[in-house]
Amino acid sequence: MLDVDAFALVDAAADAGFDGVGLRLSGPHGVADRGALRRHAAERGISIADVEVHRISAGTNLDDAAALIDGAAELDATGVLVVSDLADDAATGAQLAALGDRCRAHGLRLGLEYMAWTNPCEPSAAVQMALSTGCELVVDLLHHVRVGAGIDELEAIVAAGVLGWVQVCDAAAASGLMDHAALLHEARHARLLPGEGSLPLRDLLQHVPADTVISVEVQSDLLLRTPPRARAQLLHDSARRLLVG
Repeated sequence: MLDVDAFALVDAAADAGFDGVGLRLSGPHGVADRGALRRHAAERGISIADVEVHRISAGTNLDDAAALIDGAAELDATGVLVVSDLADDAATGAQLAALGDRCRAHGLRLGLEYMAWTNPCEPSAAVQMALSTGCELVVDLLHHVRVGAGIDELEAIVAAGVLGWVQVCDAAAASGLMDHAALLHEARHARLLPGEGSLPLRDLLQHVPADTVISVEVQSDLLLRTPPRARAQLLHDSARRLLVG
């Protein structure tokens, strides 16, 4: 919910029945008084699951991620989400290793998300990157499917011991190969509630360990028309139907 502040997000999540939230701490969910947000979340029974996002790119280094990691620690968050825009595997790996060391020093997990336009962009390369740097993988099932991956690739992530957490949404059936612009638009503006589209969510989730954190990430221009609390309830209820029937 990038259209509300962090306090409103916590309240909407709690009222809907969620037990945690993810925060875009580098954007609209940034707060000056993190202690107040931590206390408010605790009072509402809401954990801070992960904060995002640090983008590894040309010219970035550990110092650029320090504020995000320190903020996550102050909020008692579980993890930090990172993506890489660098084509250079060695440079990406070096930054991931340094970020992982800093996260672990704060008791945080570092989750690397793969997408069609990032590096790594598909699961097998992401597994190798995770094993070599000590990070975990964030599996967004939309991105997982859109890069041509399925159950076998998900099972390989689990078997390698590098699965961090899983993000769910649904999407319309793709009519042929989607180009970069179409993939970006879908991911940022046109996701659907779980169960409303064509992604094989139930089949994939059967291969996710039961103790894995499941995050509901539905960026949708259409859903922005629904007030935050009602929107959170839609997200919660559709995800619960998917997960437990």
